[in-house]
Amino acid sequence: MLRFLLAGLVALPVLFLTSAPRADAAELCNETSYIVEAAAAWAVEGGVAIEGWTRLRPGNCVTIANDVDLDSDQPIFYYAKSSIAYLGGVREWRGTVPLCVDESDFEVVANTRCSSLGMASRDFFIREGDDRERTVLVEPVNFGSRAGIAGIQRLLQSAGYPITAVDGLSGRSTSRSVSSFLSDAGLTSRPSDDALIDALEARALGRNAGSGLTMCNEADGDIAVAIGYQLGTIWQSRGWWRIHAGECARVLATRLETANAFYYAERINTAGRRGLVEGNESFCIAPARFVAEGRTDCIDRGYTAASFRRIAQPSEGGARITLGEGDFRRP
Repeated sequence: MLRFLLAGLVALPVLFLTSAPRADAAELCNETSYIVEAAAAWAVEGGVAIEGWTRLRPGNCVTIANDVDLDSDQPIFYYAKSSIAYLGGVREWRGTVPLCVDESDFEVVANTRCSSLGMASRDFFIREGDDRERTVLVEPVNFGSRAGIAGIQRLLQSAGYPITAVDGLSGRSTSRSVSSFLSDAGLTSRPSDDALIDALEARALGRNAGSGLTMCNEADGDIAVAIGYQLGTIWQSRGWWRIHAGECARVLATRLETANAFYYAERINTAGRRGLVEGNESFCIAPARFVAEGRTDCIDRGYTAASFRRIAQPSEGGARITLGEGDFRRP
């Protein structure tokens, strides 16, 4: 049993490999509590064949990359992201190999820069040898066979129902919330788990699609974004989300009811990182991915203090911020 830790934008997703008999095609399984969309890539004559998106509900598996000969040494590359229905932003399962993707379903053979194809770049992870036969996406909590129930709980939570814990155990709280949703949706009987997941995703999308904070990058290169906000009575800062030039990312999906949220960013280049100008609200940050509670005594607690900008009054629970070269300190 082998685990690989993959860097995510918001959460800490994990790639989990289990032994399986020799298969005729590669299998990708989703044992997370999220609906994910996956892209796969492999080398072909003339470049790299890249296909997306394959949708996997929690607990489901699909056969993918049928053109790959598992008896050869040909690697497979994967990238996966969660549905935008969830509170807390999009999660990613990624690695270090940059390949091209599109927003909608796509199929392309790429042998040049993604921007020249009008496509975005995402960092894929690589599977080689016997590892290609079965790849399982998990979270730090290994739900395993409980992924389907955990997925229903996660969507109930994102759709506004009182789920306090996503644990994959179908207790009274989960049953009551499912019954409340069925009544609200006008459904007289409980559908299958897959149909329930689809219906809950639609409800959560309608509730959350326009909420939260979206950051867009119009600088000449990549930026890294951190956010600060009040969670109950506790101030918290969190980062980093890496956003490529010309792209946007929803870094916070929770509805913004007030202007009590802040953001910070750094421009990334070969010479280092340049911070945001004109911020005046202090929060704690760290060089690598971090979550910091509290806004004071950053240095004493092993962090660095950075000046965040306040987000303007949100509209219908959401805000959109665009950053360009002029927003960052000069070299």
